Amino acid sequence: MKKHMKKFTMLGKVIYWLGFLFFISGFLFNENGVMAEDIPEVFYPFSLSSIIIGIILMVSSHFFKKKK
Repeated sequence: MKKHMKKFTMLGKVIYWLGFLFFISGFLFNENGVMAEDIPEVFYPFSLSSIIIGIILMVSSHFFKKKK
């Protein structure tokens, strides 16, 4: 993973890890997810949007690569 992240700028790395956190939190807050019994039902609608935002951020981080 370290080798892969070397080619990104600092902004690209921040966007990637922020997207990764959104993606993981979407799975945690999902009604069929890991922590389904511990989370109030208020957070269930946010899970799908969090997963989608995470994927968009991770894909968009690839536009912030260092120039050779």
